[in-house]
Amino acid sequence: MSALRWAAALGNADWHLCAPLLVALAAAWHTDIATVTTGVAAYSLGQGLALPLWGWLADRYGPGCSLRTGLVVAAAASVGSALCPGPGWWVALRTAAGAGFATVTPSVSLYFETLRPAPARQRAFAALTTVTAASALASPLLADTALSIGSWRPAFAVIALLTVVTVWRIGAVCPHPPPAAPPARGPAPASGPGPEPRPATRARPDPAPLPAAYAYATVLGLGAAEGTVMLGLPSLLAPALATTGAATATSAVLVSYALGVLGSTLVLRRHARLWRPARLLATGGTLGAGGAVLAALVPGAAVLMVCAALLGTAWGYLHTTLQTWLPRLFPSSARARAASLFSAAAILASSATVAVTTSLLQEGRHTVVFATGAALCAALTCWTLLVARRRWR
Repeated sequence: MSALRWAAALGNADWHLCAPLLVALAAAWHTDIATVTTGVAAYSLGQGLALPLWGWLADRYGPGCSLRTGLVVAAAASVGSALCPGPGWWVALRTAAGAGFATVTPSVSLYFETLRPAPARQRAFAALTTVTAASALASPLLADTALSIGSWRPAFAVIALLTVVTVWRIGAVCPHPPPAAPPARGPAPASGPGPEPRPATRARPDPAPLPAAYAYATVLGLGAAEGTVMLGLPSLLAPALATTGAATATSAVLVSYALGVLGSTLVLRRHARLWRPARLLATGGTLGAGGAVLAALVPGAAVLMVCAALLGTAWGYLHTTLQTWLPRLFPSSARARAASLFSAAAILASSATVAVTTSLLQEGRHTVVFATGAALCAALTCWTLLVARRRWR
């Protein structure tokens, strides 16, 4: 499990590493920041386009082979990024890095599919999200350390080295997922002086997979809706601060969001054992909608910090619940593809949302943007609760 967490942490760190280095990259290549920022968009594009391929490979050849192959591609792209001579190569190498690290989502999802009951899967996803949130907090420190010694190149060299070590830790032979734990046949024997508390969520057999067309529509639709709200809105917080004259707080709002994710996943490990999926989804959706409403009604740097923390907390509850249950809409032979399509739809929808709404923020229409986000978050919550009531009781 530690190698899986390292792979997820490195992919997230590589993504967050670019923003603090944009000024240094532009200065090194004598170009503008907009040109260098194209590499960030290229990373997302490579990730979104490669996800379905890695999902198919994981279903066909196993998560171990898919994970090792993708990480080798990512390590090579990180080495290239450390040696990159100019912005053209930078965009190409960032696309390759995003495509390589995209293997983490379907491979890890398929590996966790063997965990039973469902709360065990969700606790595993929550632990993974905790690690990725911590890596998002560590990335600016790595970037600042690299810049303090006079160059941005060592930062990507460190990512490349750690990725190679992670590939080696996965093993020379592609590992298979651990065997599923057999279902409990009766109550566990008492291990203490008194009876143990009875969890609210019991292990129940999964419902039969849905018809293919309906399953694909549900996964793609929920992925796009979650990407629009849960990825799009946090991405708009920094531009919203910049357009209101609080540009110096843009890094702080990203830290606030990461702390929200980190705190929620720590608490979620207990709640996933005691709460039903519908309650987890409702909690995440309510927090996300509440944060967007605050940002719409009370604009300002302090409120956007609170909004960032609420959106981060909402992500922990909503996203890990969907990660846990959505692949079960598909038969076992296609569950990595389900996870990859869900993530690809979320990433592409988020990119489109940011592209469409950034101009509205520049025009000062913050209330419209965040009020619309709150309404969409409420609609997403209602949709997930409908699916949960029908399939995940």
